[in-house]
Amino acid sequence: MSIGLWAVACFFGSIGAALADPVELVLRDGSFSVSGALISFDGENYHIQSEYGQLTLAADMVVCRGAACPALSASPESIALSGDGSLNSALLMPLIQSFAEHQGYSYQLSKEMPGQVTVFDPKNGTALAVFTLSDRNSRDAISDILEGRANLALTLRAATQEEQAALNENMFGSLDHPQNSMVLAWQDLYLYSQPSNPNRFITMSQLVAMLGEEPGLWPLTAGIQYPAFLTGQDDQTQALQQLLRVFEPPRPMPPKGVSTPGRLTVSTDQVAQDTLVQVSLGCDQPMAPADIQAPAHQLQAPIYLIAAPKKMQSITRAFWAFLLTPEAQDSVRTLGFISRSPKKTEIHGQSGLLINAILNTDMDMRTEDLRLAVLNLNGYERMSLAFRFLEGTQIMDADSQSNLQFLKRLFVAGYFEGRDVMFVGFSDSQGSADGNVQISLDRARAVRATIATLLDDAQLSDGFEVLGLGEGLPLACNDTAWGQNQNRRVEIWVK
Repeated sequence: MSIGLWAVACFFGSIGAALADPVELVLRDGSFSVSGALISFDGENYHIQSEYGQLTLAADMVVCRGAACPALSASPESIALSGDGSLNSALLMPLIQSFAEHQGYSYQLSKEMPGQVTVFDPKNGTALAVFTLSDRNSRDAISDILEGRANLALTLRAATQEEQAALNENMFGSLDHPQNSMVLAWQDLYLYSQPSNPNRFITMSQLVAMLGEEPGLWPLTAGIQYPAFLTGQDDQTQALQQLLRVFEPPRPMPPKGVSTPGRLTVSTDQVAQDTLVQVSLGCDQPMAPADIQAPAHQLQAPIYLIAAPKKMQSITRAFWAFLLTPEAQDSVRTLGFISRSPKKTEIHGQSGLLINAILNTDMDMRTEDLRLAVLNLNGYERMSLAFRFLEGTQIMDADSQSNLQFLKRLFVAGYFEGRDVMFVGFSDSQGSADGNVQISLDRARAVRATIATLLDDAQLSDGFEVLGLGEGLPLACNDTAWGQNQNRRVEIWVK
């Protein structure tokens, strides 16, 4: 049945259709209608017995006509959100308030129920929606949306394979589709060693080997190598492992009473500077911060927002769209998190970008690739927004899908008006140098073409330049899966 309606067959065994009243449901543009006996209305969907069988139709897509039609203004939209307690208060609640102000709504925080806020229509004082935040870890938050207890889940890590399978089973499209999940923000992860462990600077390669290889030892220092044990809250240890692409479970800690100087603790809190372990992106021995200014803190874990596998109501849908606007991402940055808000870096600036690229360059990489990068990008500034790809493909990863939506909004807002824009592709060092230049160019073209499609602007495909620089200007060493993923990217450069 091709009628453009969101409708599925459903069963309500305890309610007989013979007891229901007839109604007519009409698409809001008047192009189609369907009549039948009203079985029930749950505030979001009409359930009717029609000539097509039992149907479920979303209330925000149709107009109900007939004496049995329920009053739609009887109650405000209920929006339940489950997520980490600290993020609920520090990130999500302020964003709900920013959303209300952006939409022109008034809002009120509940005194009786902490974590609840109601938004109102300021013209008539009608309550439009009630947001309720529940403090849950990532596993329980995902369980809440699977079992219908929450509309949105805020998680400190990506869904596991088992969770993805359960979500995909009921979703329209895959989990990484922008309508089903997004990366809302990023936060820094910090590593701490034990006071008796002298290691304070390690490379990313050493960190991956410590956590993902056997026997899993700290670097040799003063003739000693300690066995590495990862500790911390479950969400944070899983976030670090996902970031590093280390999929083996952490090694079990020794029994109580056994000394563990090799313990490595991961946390989102920056404390205990005397035991802080700093991680270098370079391919060689780690360097102290005084030796080189790093371009950024590299252990940045995504914060995910996942939607329940059901159609969103109007306020939920508007809130979801708001979170990927420049205004919302500016709020994310103001709140102390890492956002998509544009941040520009010159190739010759003080960020360490060029020095870092030289240190991460493989010995067999062509110097011509690095030379071309410097020549072509001179005078441009790199935006912080990047698009990353699965190995050997033009398929963007889940984080990049959200980035596309944000970039689209920047174009619509006129951010790039009057500026030269270049989509610049890069690769890891796997494969031949010439092949990497070609695949990096193909990826740059793919991002530009996707943006043109989202904007419905065919001229964009020819209006902005593309450049493929292959292995040039690497962000990280290519000797780990994490580093290779960092280097497989398309960046936006402007002047």
